[in-house]
Amino acid sequence: MKKHLLFSLCIAIGFSLNAQTAKEWLALSPVPLSLPALSHQKDVDNKTFTEKELFEYSLLNVNDLVPDAAKTERNFHQLRWEKAKMEQDTVIAPTTNGKFTLNYYAVYLDIPQWMEGSFQFRLFGNAEIYLDGQKKLTYTENQPANRSLSCELLPGKHSLIIKTVTKGGKVLACRFDNQTKSAGGSLAFTLSPKRGKNIYDILNGNHISKAELSPSGKYAIVSIRESLDGKNKERTHIYRVKDKEIVYSLSADLLHPQWVPQQDKLSWLQAEGKGKSFYTYDIETQQLQCLIKEDLFINNYNWSPDLSYLLYYTTENYTEENWQLRKLNGIEDRQPYFRYRTYLCKYDFATGLHARLTWGNASTYLLDISHDGQQILFAASHPDYTEFPYSKQSVYLMNMRTQQVDTLWKDRLYAISCTFSPDDKQLLISGGPSAFGERGKNIGKNPIANEFDMQLYLYDLATAAVNPITKNFNPSVNDAFWRADGYIYITATDADYVHLFRYDLKTQAIQPVECPGDIILSSSIPEKGEEMMYVASDVSYPARIYTLRLTDLEAQVWDNPSAQEYENIVFGEVKDWDFPYKKGTLIDGRYYLPADFDPAKKYPLIVYYYGGTTPVERSFGGRYPFNLFAANGYIVYVLQPSGAIGYGQEFSARHQNNWGKITADEIITATKAFIKSHSFVDATKVGCMGASYGGFTTMYLTTRTDLFTCAIAHAGISSITGYWGDGYWGYSYSTCATAHSFPWNRKDIYVDQSPLFNADKVNTPILLIHGTKDVNVPTAQSIQFYTALKLLGKEAELVFVKDSDHTVTDYHLRILWNNTILAYFAKYLKDQPAWWENIYKEKNL
Repeated sequence: MKKHLLFSLCIAIGFSLNAQTAKEWLALSPVPLSLPALSHQKDVDNKTFTEKELFEYSLLNVNDLVPDAAKTERNFHQLRWEKAKMEQDTVIAPTTNGKFTLNYYAVYLDIPQWMEGSFQFRLFGNAEIYLDGQKKLTYTENQPANRSLSCELLPGKHSLIIKTVTKGGKVLACRFDNQTKSAGGSLAFTLSPKRGKNIYDILNGNHISKAELSPSGKYAIVSIRESLDGKNKERTHIYRVKDKEIVYSLSADLLHPQWVPQQDKLSWLQAEGKGKSFYTYDIETQQLQCLIKEDLFINNYNWSPDLSYLLYYTTENYTEENWQLRKLNGIEDRQPYFRYRTYLCKYDFATGLHARLTWGNASTYLLDISHDGQQILFAASHPDYTEFPYSKQSVYLMNMRTQQVDTLWKDRLYAISCTFSPDDKQLLISGGPSAFGERGKNIGKNPIANEFDMQLYLYDLATAAVNPITKNFNPSVNDAFWRADGYIYITATDADYVHLFRYDLKTQAIQPVECPGDIILSSSIPEKGEEMMYVASDVSYPARIYTLRLTDLEAQVWDNPSAQEYENIVFGEVKDWDFPYKKGTLIDGRYYLPADFDPAKKYPLIVYYYGGTTPVERSFGGRYPFNLFAANGYIVYVLQPSGAIGYGQEFSARHQNNWGKITADEIITATKAFIKSHSFVDATKVGCMGASYGGFTTMYLTTRTDLFTCAIAHAGISSITGYWGDGYWGYSYSTCATAHSFPWNRKDIYVDQSPLFNADKVNTPILLIHGTKDVNVPTAQSIQFYTALKLLGKEAELVFVKDSDHTVTDYHLRILWNNTILAYFAKYLKDQPAWWENIYKEKNL
């Protein structure tokens, strides 16, 4: 008997240590209820209206509720949240003199780690229980009862909302019994809705897909994509810019809406009858006009500036259907659309004539139309395996009256893009440093330029003179617009930012435009008017729409479509940390802190990098949202090793013939220095992660150092030779990564620097993730590294993402993929394996 009592006592003590009780709740203003008319009568099923039906039919939309103490509900302005009356741990509803009221009670749960367990409810009457907006339990009786709700909870904040219909008195009590095996913190009940960012914030919500000013600048077409649970709905409106009033709304079936040149008119295609009709709508006069009726050929279009014609593309498919054996006609012939060809066509408004403008065995694509509509620039490209970099481009100038064609450049080795100057006498050209031989290069002692480092050139059509205007400009050009006010407006990758700049044609100087936003996502500069519009996000805030006066360069927020979504989401600080690696090499970096950061504590560290041609930008969302990792209790250090654009041509040119040799040393040295300089980092809990070229970098790092506790590589390259020959763009990307170097003449790169051939040096546990339909970096790249590591007895995991290409885009797979990454880090960096073990249960195979 004594042993039995002792055993029972031990169970009770253990039970209480793993249980947390909700001692405070929020209560929403009670809503008085009335019985419906004729409630005394029996319905078709011979039932009268009872309290059970009153409970069932009386409700609010739980997903619209945002419980917050002393706050009025944003959608129900007469309802307010206050602290609930409590008797010890029991919620008490106010008495109502015998009248029924609808009541909602809420509490939040802070979850520091993945947990499994159960809620234990003591209910004193009817109740519906919602966890994170999902109904989980319904109890309809009007008498006390105990109910249990088993669940698995992801790290982060969760909401628990209870609905009841009552006349007052006791409502409920609640506790959570934690049954998680691994240690790592306890659940905490709280009344605060403040929380960190999670994966649903990234995938759901409002996203700006378009913000474009009319030619006068008076109006703007704005499209907002509303995403929820993998479903998207687009809202497109025309606004008057000065007061944000909607003057016109576009239905979802309108195709390619765009402004008519020089007019505040909108145009679009619309499916009608057997084809597509072409409409314009005048914003000022509110007149709708059909210009082309049920056309069978136009599926896309570009206006001529003089409004006399449209240009559009037609596509021919030369793919052999139902083939059994097929001979490839070149390296690219494996790609599904290689045998498609696109050509330019013209629709003339005066005659209604459809005319073919281009022909040949190569696709042609439009570059620009002159401002008077008399000339067009177009180009064609084709592979050429006889000369580096194995592709040639020709650029043509066509007279639209005579269709006479002048060849501006024939078989260029480096592709360019061109637009006309406002007077149509010059071209604004974007291209790599080698676009015009040595004239645009500024690569120092490096032998080969990085052609991803985009430059701007001015080209005089009369004299063929070339002026490389960005040769000494470190940022890499993303976009440029030549306006008639004497400036060229440039958006450019500037270190890990995307900034706005202005080139003064008189002084030939480029000046930064100081305006809000870390990453400029898009910009719209009208032909006339004094304001431009742009969309930009910050490192800790989603995209907003801004206007910027072109006279004094003053900017202001025009719209913030995510304001409500992010009202209760909090972020930790993001701080710069640059590391002087060697003379002439400063490794740019930044790090993210948890919102509740305590410098006296020790935190696990995640190190992220790319290592390829582009920097890891200060993007807000993206596939690797660093502030989400920080919200899960990690310090996240992001660094930009040599080879990235945005830091000048000399820095970016280091990418050539590198393949990790320089970047790995920089990452290892910088990470050690970061740990040493920040006492709050736990040096025994350091993980690293990268994707694509960054996945290669991760694999390569594990062959070079034991610094990291664990590593994650998504779609990584384990054999440089395999990627070079098997990836759809392997050999073409290698022109910027291993120019003039091949498996047969540079085994020191293709073999010695491939992680696969150094797998025996790996001592770090590594997770390999790969889409099963990746054509960029084929799935075999992870399979072969996994095979090697397993045969060597190393700690390695391989997770396939079903039917995914190089990136994970499916909504539900994206959530599972995100959780896989966090669970793996939790296992090794927090000593919390339960989440990983729950997702990937071991099987005795």
